[in-house]
Amino acid sequence: MKSGEAKTTGFPLWLRSFIKNRGSVIIFLILCIFAMIFVPRFAMLENALLIIKQSAIPVIACLGMTMVLMTGGIDLSLGYTVGLCSITAGILVKSVGMPVLPVVIITLAVGGLIGVLNGVVVQVLKVPAFIATLGTGYVVYGLAQIVSQGRDINRLPQGFLLLGRFEFLGINTTVVLALAVCIIMYYVIHMSTFGRGLSAFGYNAQTAKLSGIMTARINIMVYVVCAVFASLAGILLTIRVNSAQPNMGGGNYTFEVITAAVVGGASLFGGTGSVVGSVFGVLIIKVIENCINLAGVSYYIYQAVQGLVILFAIIFENLKNRKL
Repeated sequence: MKSGEAKTTGFPLWLRSFIKNRGSVIIFLILCIFAMIFVPRFAMLENALLIIKQSAIPVIACLGMTMVLMTGGIDLSLGYTVGLCSITAGILVKSVGMPVLPVVIITLAVGGLIGVLNGVVVQVLKVPAFIATLGTGYVVYGLAQIVSQGRDINRLPQGFLLLGRFEFLGINTTVVLALAVCIIMYYVIHMSTFGRGLSAFGYNAQTAKLSGIMTARINIMVYVVCAVFASLAGILLTIRVNSAQPNMGGGNYTFEVITAAVVGGASLFGGTGSVVGSVFGVLIIKVIENCINLAGVSYYIYQAVQGLVILFAIIFENLKNRKL
């Protein structure tokens, strides 16, 4: 048998391609099988619905982070943006008494401004994304503390809470919103000209620029989208707990979102990212968290698992991209 023919034997080509591009789906299924066998009450329908509900908001934030990672950047201000937008929504809807729609629009605009700041600092001032977004993140965190005076805003109006608690055909509106975002982002990343330019930019920014792709606009836009999605996540988290909190997101939330994106196949070195992968990346993280809660294991183990995932992802990507 020729060497070229040997490569086509074994697993079918479509199966090998599926494992390569949708590895997070395989990991999710294997994880669920083990959880159903070894974790009590995991296989209950109520628990499955709980995991889906808990995954909806992180999915929205994760898709924004996925776009940033595809450029080879990172947004460490995401969690702090969640906190600022949470307290912004709380002040507007309760202290000011503003109607729900203007509150949502203004809060999303606040997130958009943070994204513009991140994009300009990274693209125009050429500050590395890690340093730029870490710096803006602490600025945003400080603003949230100043505006809120370090206090939470509780007992929000029912009209505002219905935005994320209303049941539509038996499905929570938060899940419906997450599904709508997934559909839109699937088109943007995988089917649009912008998505093709995004991938090209992530693989080689200089080549993409010479090819006529507007790399500067792409680089700024991904940070804007990421921050707007973070602000939407902040609104929905505020509704979920019925409390606007300046510490709603923070570093732990950012770390969880990045972990989910990496598990879903987004490269920390840019160029690759998947909507389906990001969704299942979030589901994997939430299944692990759910199993730890059901088993009564310390939450610090969950945090250690997150750190190991990021560490192994960096090592794997470094080995894959190393020039021998």
